[in-house]
Amino acid sequence: MIRIRSQIGGFRRCGVAHPAAATDHPDDQFSKKQLEVLKAEPMLVVEEIAGNTSQAGQKNSTSRPNVGDTIALVQAVTTVEELEKFVEGEERKGVQDAIAKRRTELTPAPAAE
Repeated sequence: MIRIRSQIGGFRRCGVAHPAAATDHPDDQFSKKQLEVLKAEPMLVVEEIAGNTSQAGQKNSTSRPNVGDTIALVQAVTTVEELEKFVEGEERKGVQDAIAKRRTELTPAPAAE
């Protein structure tokens, strides 16, 4: 089974719109090359899960990326608008700190006169 979470809901890669919630896909849904592309995409967190694939294709709404994965996703955003998608409901201190740091990096400094 392949579990994919997108940093931004609806982000498209390999012909699929990936939701922000973890979504399971059957092992044979993506070719080897597509799986390489998905794993290399910084907007996605891709996990290969061994074992029972009977629930593949169902969203796992209770799971979310761990702190390390979430921080990596925060660091990969390129706009403040994308960053704001991480703010709502985020209570983990490490992630909040990463969001604040990335916001500072993405916000242009005022022009000096």
